[in-house]
Amino acid sequence: MTDIPSRMRAAVTHDWNVIRVEQVPLPELEPGEVLVQVGACGICGTDLKIVSGVYKGSWPPALPFIQGHEWGGTVAALGEGVSGLQVGDRVAAENHKGCGTCPMCRQGRYNLCEVARTKGRAYKLYGHSAPGAFAEYAARPATLLHPIPDNVSFEESTIINQGALGLHAVRRCRIEPGDTVAVIGPGLVGMITLQLAQAVGAVRVIVVGRGPRLDLARALGADEVVDYTSGDPVEAVRAVTGGRGADCAFECAGTAAAVVTATQCVRRGGRVALVGLTGGKPIELNTDRLTLDEIDVFGVRSSPNAYPELIKLIAAGKVNVRRLVSAVYPLEEINEAFAAFRSREGGAIRMVIKI
Repeated sequence: MTDIPSRMRAAVTHDWNVIRVEQVPLPELEPGEVLVQVGACGICGTDLKIVSGVYKGSWPPALPFIQGHEWGGTVAALGEGVSGLQVGDRVAAENHKGCGTCPMCRQGRYNLCEVARTKGRAYKLYGHSAPGAFAEYAARPATLLHPIPDNVSFEESTIINQGALGLHAVRRCRIEPGDTVAVIGPGLVGMITLQLAQAVGAVRVIVVGRGPRLDLARALGADEVVDYTSGDPVEAVRAVTGGRGADCAFECAGTAAAVVTATQCVRRGGRVALVGLTGGKPIELNTDRLTLDEIDVFGVRSSPNAYPELIKLIAAGKVNVRRLVSAVYPLEEINEAFAAFRSREGGAIRMVIKI
């Protein structure tokens, strides 16, 4: 690419719930980094919390700040020492950059980089503690960029970040062929997990939620849906499994009630993946049941080593992400997009900003 400007448009968070689109300097490339022209960037539930100041002092560390961590674009320039990518390549970007030297990073679990706890410069969480992609251009280490084929649009590429989280959860929870799976929370991760569970061999997937999203879950292949507003969801899951319970449950709602439902609706010896964040809310768990029934509970953070496989699944049509893009807005209408997503208009799953 040529004609790269020295300044760019970006949506800048100046204060809590105050975002302005303005001209800012183009990011400078460090060795090993790539400049990417952003094609589209999704709005995540975490973005709603960041912009409202829920994590102030940490995500972001200071204002003003550029958010956005679910995105894809086109390689515009290569920094010093970059190989394996070319200008013009279409890519999707991860947002966790581990230090590369701590024990967790050396095990390939860079999502758990130990330097992150010390806020060391070697660790970056783009869109949270380092500049994000609600902008025309973004600079990222080449190691965080993954090629996407031409049949995956940039709008669809915004789903890869959360989809890869779902894949990491499926791997952690060890779904086996023939399993019955319960998905608690039909948001973006829940809808992806529903499809991934089927792709790896689950024969029955039950989705627990409410409203129009249950209709979408059915359209995406859910075998059973449970409306938790109509009765006890644990009893409902057990009823459709002959009283035994699900083999695996995925908590994707980020609420205390969903955590309890997930841990109670699995069979003896079942597995539970906790994908959502409750924001530190207290939760009453029957730990005797977890112990006596040997329930395995897995925490799931981010999507280490999951992007390439998920991209292949999307490109092959095994995972439908097109249905999960609810609406597309231009960068100049980012405040309207945030408001629409916050209100979950029509059961919206993901609002996307087209740059």
